[in-house]
Amino acid sequence: MSEILRYDNFFEKEDWEEILEKLNQPKWQYGHRSHPPGHPKFDEEILFWSMRFEDDPFFYEYLLGIIEERTNQKYELINVYCNGNTFGQGGSFHQDWDDDQGRTFLLYANPYWEQEWGGKTVFKRGDSYAYSEFTPNSALLFPGIIPHRSEGPNRSFTGLRKTVTWKLVLKH
Repeated sequence: MSEILRYDNFFEKEDWEEILEKLNQPKWQYGHRSHPPGHPKFDEEILFWSMRFEDDPFFYEYLLGIIEERTNQKYELINVYCNGNTFGQGGSFHQDWDDDQGRTFLLYANPYWEQEWGGKTVFKRGDSYAYSEFTPNSALLFPGIIPHRSEGPNRSFTGLRKTVTWKLVLKH
């Protein structure tokens, strides 16, 4: 799926360390879902963890500026938050946008990760699937209209699989 762009070692060391420090704050809330209220799958979804960043200019201004610079694109920021999954908390296939102007920028935000822990992001196009490995400080930029989901980590991982998500709309 060529429209899914991957960036390795996306943030510089100082910014990456600041991200990790902020994700260790005791602001996590349980009960996030892949679909919004009113969606037919809403009540049957597996719940997972989230942390909101609406009040933190580090995420919605400073890091957004770096994302715009590195992707060579201007965006309107709609939302930014962190998802957290433990064993058994994989997400449901969903779309972030109903049109092709919406973009999702997804940062893999654990300081260390073993491939055998799982935790991939899965994309679906018709009967085809594409998988993105969880690699710390790597990021994906993709049209939010592509159905996708997180795979929860397997039983051998005892922590919280963390991703930071920026929901964006292209500016022309």
